[in-house]
Amino acid sequence: MSTLFLRLTIALYSIGLLHSFLTIITRKKTLFRVALAGIGLGFLSHGLSILYAWLELNHPPITDNHGALSFFAFVIVLAFLISYARYRLDSLSVFVFPLVFILTLAANLISSPQTPRQEILRSLWFYVHIPTTFLGYAAFFVAFSAGIMYLIQENELKRKRPQAFYYRLPSLEICDDLGYRSLSIGFPLLTIGIVAGALWANRALDQPWGWDPKIIWSLITWLIYAVLIHYRLSAGLRGRRAALMSIVGFVIVLFTFIGTRHQGSAHSFIQQ
Repeated sequence: MSTLFLRLTIALYSIGLLHSFLTIITRKKTLFRVALAGIGLGFLSHGLSILYAWLELNHPPITDNHGALSFFAFVIVLAFLISYARYRLDSLSVFVFPLVFILTLAANLISSPQTPRQEILRSLWFYVHIPTTFLGYAAFFVAFSAGIMYLIQENELKRKRPQAFYYRLPSLEICDDLGYRSLSIGFPLLTIGIVAGALWANRALDQPWGWDPKIIWSLITWLIYAVLIHYRLSAGLRGRRAALMSIVGFVIVLFTFIGTRHQGSAHSFIQQ
């Protein structure tokens, strides 16, 4: 049943992908209302897919590549819906919709591996670590998208004759505000996730975990965003430099989330 709902989700998310593709090609807002409805229904279907997978596995379905990709797509859609409710930025969908479609499709193509050790998952810290970390990543993606929009809009403003994108993107002030608010939400969530993960690993594991590549890169990610938040608050860092740092930060988030899975990590101790 979880697979059925996931495939339905992919079909609904594909409407958003079509909207993004047509918007980029025509440089006009195309099918947004239809795509938004599709994403909303897809979000509900996606939630049912995760719920059924949880019931089938008897634990949260996020301990393997299949579940992690699916859940990451789910929280990104959640972050988009919250951002859209606050800012009404349909231009943000051009960044969000393709990514969630790709992540969900990839999750569908990857089969679930062996069931992880159940005793490792029986910890309150595990249930705090996973959602807060993923929600933090989703907030950073919104900040990344805001940074991209800021740079594009800034470039358009420098033109003597701005192109169509200028009229489709929000102002520099809105892009900067969205990026700052997303960082303000994402950083404490990531902090809680890292602390909860450390407490969980310390209690659940009977082996050293301090040099796990994923943990190391998570700390590097945290340090980068800590520096960005610090300079935004203390030195008033705004504009282009803040946008660039948000972009670099999320690139490292992607490496932490995906790249370290090919370095003998991905929290491989979960599946021992």
